[in-house]
Amino acid sequence: MIKILRVAVLLMATSFLFACSEPDRLGMMESISATTISFADDVKPVLDSRCVACHACYDAPCQLKLTSYEGLARGGSRDRVYDPKKLREAPLSRLYFDAQGVLDWRSNGFHSVLSESAEPVVNAGKPAAKEQFSSLVGMLQLKKRNPLPPLAEQIDVPIDDQGSWQCASDRDEFSEYASDYPQRGMPYALPALSNAQSAILQQWIAAGAPNDIDHSLTPSEQAWVKQWEAFLNRDSNKAQLVARYIYEHLFLANLYSQQTKPGRYFQLVRSKTAPGNPLEVVATRRPYDHPGVERVYYRLRINRETIVAKTHMPYLLDQRKRQDWQQWFFDDDYSVTRLPGYDIETASNPFNTFAELPVTARYRLMLSEANFTVQGFIKGPVCKGPTAVNVINEHFWVFFLDPETQGGAEMNRYLSSVKSMLDLPAEKEDTLNLFGAWDEYADKEKLYLIERTKFIDKNLNDNGVFDLDLIWDGDGNNPNAALTIFRHYDNASVQQGLNGQPPKTAWVIGYPLLERIHYLLIAGYDVYGNISHQLLSRIYMDFLRMEGESMFLTFLDQADREKLRQHWYRDADQRLREFMSLTDVDNQRTSIVEDGEKSPKLELYGQFSEHIGAALSQHHTLSRLTDEEVKNVIERLQGTRSQGFTLLPEVSLLQLVSPGQEQYFTLLKNTGHLNNASVLFEGLQIAEQETTVSMIPGFIGPRPHALMRVERDQLQTLTQQILEMRSEDDYTRLMDNYGIRRTDPNFWAHYDQFTDGFKRSSGINFGILDLNKLENR
Repeated sequence: MIKILRVAVLLMATSFLFACSEPDRLGMMESISATTISFADDVKPVLDSRCVACHACYDAPCQLKLTSYEGLARGGSRDRVYDPKKLREAPLSRLYFDAQGVLDWRSNGFHSVLSESAEPVVNAGKPAAKEQFSSLVGMLQLKKRNPLPPLAEQIDVPIDDQGSWQCASDRDEFSEYASDYPQRGMPYALPALSNAQSAILQQWIAAGAPNDIDHSLTPSEQAWVKQWEAFLNRDSNKAQLVARYIYEHLFLANLYSQQTKPGRYFQLVRSKTAPGNPLEVVATRRPYDHPGVERVYYRLRINRETIVAKTHMPYLLDQRKRQDWQQWFFDDDYSVTRLPGYDIETASNPFNTFAELPVTARYRLMLSEANFTVQGFIKGPVCKGPTAVNVINEHFWVFFLDPETQGGAEMNRYLSSVKSMLDLPAEKEDTLNLFGAWDEYADKEKLYLIERTKFIDKNLNDNGVFDLDLIWDGDGNNPNAALTIFRHYDNASVQQGLNGQPPKTAWVIGYPLLERIHYLLIAGYDVYGNISHQLLSRIYMDFLRMEGESMFLTFLDQADREKLRQHWYRDADQRLREFMSLTDVDNQRTSIVEDGEKSPKLELYGQFSEHIGAALSQHHTLSRLTDEEVKNVIERLQGTRSQGFTLLPEVSLLQLVSPGQEQYFTLLKNTGHLNNASVLFEGLQIAEQETTVSMIPGFIGPRPHALMRVERDQLQTLTQQILEMRSEDDYTRLMDNYGIRRTDPNFWAHYDQFTDGFKRSSGINFGILDLNKLENR
């Protein structure tokens, strides 16, 4: 009751302010000495439900991260992390790593959005009250004064366009911004906050933005942290090298266990101080850079930020995990003779750094949580960017070689002989010589492919047959045995299971390939790096994609392999064709697919699926649906190729409403391609007539481009409209009938329903959905 009365008073005060303040007074407030508004209980829920959807990760406008108090206090910056033209690496600006407080951030170019003090003013003989300016409050008021036109199909506000950012750092700049762009208040290109929500934020800021959030650990969490820090900081060479390997693979994880509070996560960081002492984070550009101290310690630090779907990678750290790691890394009889250094040539190549650790143990650590491992290059440092993900197909499946095939003396000898050929782009700290570096890595890759082919022919053939036993079956119960990856133009998503219709391509991944993917696009990828570093990483990933695809093709006979290879690489550059030919193995082998099969690829998919069996996740498959009519409609849609599908957004979330029930689906556009070989001219490789769609139960992709609400009895009509689309007008009519546009007056109520549905269906994988890419067509 007290809180209701408090907000009611705030509503009246805020309504008066919005009604009476002049345009050049936007953002101005009279300071108050105290407030009953709580950051933890009142402010943070508003930020989480309305602001974090656009202000998280590196792509937050003006780098304003509203995922925590510290991010809000840090404020904004004109510098852009995603600058495709930068010739030199950019200064680091990672929250909680690269500065130690607000003053440090101010010296690094960040400006306040909370308060800029003004001169004291006197009102009617009352004591002088000090005014303050807040650009955040000003942006909220600007939206109140200039709401979006209701239900408009087009609004004069750029969407997902960093070039349109105007990061006003003071009152004068904000006044100019408000005059030039009156339609661009906050929430940007979305309906305004409610009066109650605006009142909460404004009074809290007027009172000095006090922080009352409590990050104290529970006794159970303290015990959990103590146990794991003891495990990770033992003194032997073996223990220190194993801990380094674990850290370099888990530094992006959101760690949790049954001992941690629900919704609370921890991060594994390097510290200058040992457990039991205050944590002093070692902040380096990459996780394997020199720490600047003789010994680092691996510590668990609470993640203070709101969890967002586009970066959330949960990782269970429990007693079972400790037992597995103990068995894999410590129970075997081997020695670590010396600890490797941190020079870039050694540290960037894991086959050098961790040569003395058992290969099977390394592979099992990544494989047992393969969904997490592969998520890293999708949700990790890359975060977004077409140059980073246009190396992959729109939709493909991933299988893994059994760990029993990836260890032993032969594998150790093989990796020792080829490790110099497996250097990665991160070793080139100055990569302005892009073409010279390309030639160097291409030559090394050719040598490696020759040796790889020899190893495969010698060690993985069973009397001339690639047997199904080479494929990991998840040990009978691990749903990471097969994964599905969807690309959404400049980002992507990965899920357990074989989801959607059978895709054009598939990968089979073994240890050397999985390790290089991790060190290329996760541990060694620098989002602040220059354009050459990022392009070279993209080019190198071509090699890795071809390796994964070729290992899948290896399970087919020569004629079928060649037919599929030619189809996958239509119109590709001759150099790429040369690499693909080098990935081939003994032409005389016998395929596990019988002669005469109409579609050997589909038959192989079926055999792999049957082999994995009970471990195969069904969470996003049509088999979970009980409504046969819905299932038939989806299968019809997924069985069609159409140029008209190119009119659809990359990711559409669909709410299917039945009496007493709501179901959620994701409609994904899979743009057809002749090949994926072009770094900068992808548009020339698109085959629009081969575009397909996948309609997946549940939520896929953290960045929806469209939201739709469909009554159950309208599903057939919706599907028919999609199948018949031929023009932009057709898509507009589709959205007129079913779409939830940014300009919908009830947008936030709909968005809350989608958020609640995602939370109910996703469990530990839930995070706030991103709205930066939401279209308004």
